[in-house]
Amino acid sequence: MLAKMACMRDGEPGDVRQIDDVQALACLAHPDRSRLLDALTVHGPSTTTELAQALALATGSVSHHLKVMVDAGLVEPAAAEGDRRKRRWRLVTRGLRWRPGTDTGRPAAETAATAADLVLLQRDTERARQFLASADQPWSDAAFAAHVWLRLDPAELEEFGRELEALLLRWRRREIPDDGTERAAVLAFARAFPAEP
Repeated sequence: MLAKMACMRDGEPGDVRQIDDVQALACLAHPDRSRLLDALTVHGPSTTTELAQALALATGSVSHHLKVMVDAGLVEPAAAEGDRRKRRWRLVTRGLRWRPGTDTGRPAAETAATAADLVLLQRDTERARQFLASADQPWSDAAFAAHVWLRLDPAELEEFGRELEALLLRWRRREIPDDGTERAAVLAFARAFPAEP
């Protein structure tokens, strides 16, 4: 069974990495690889079998995806613990950041970044739909959505994004109290971009 929430926090310097490598961006654009990264983020180092069971994927498929992700510098073998036949995998960094639309001089990188962003947007939207369809107390009362129109210039939008990301990272990096309260993995996602009503 995958580990519980103890691996959700981390405050090491460099725990969020800017991605501009085409191979890494192409990995992020594959839905199953994106799910594997999320599982490793939430559950921490895991074996191929644990990941396959958690995500209902074939073990051989997970092995292949992990190899591709190692080659892209996103995943690495974890330090050996216990049975050496059960290799565990971990993230190289806990957070990734990329910006579609900023790499116009490299069409392949631009295409990969846009594809990765679209996969993430689709997955986030689907997870929100799943939650709305099955939300129970107390989570249905605690969860929230915000919809806000702002009037910003590009520099202000970048500043807003940095402040919002800092808030999210502060919550992710916090020391989780050992108070016996059961906590669940919570997805928080935000987007801000120019648009018209």
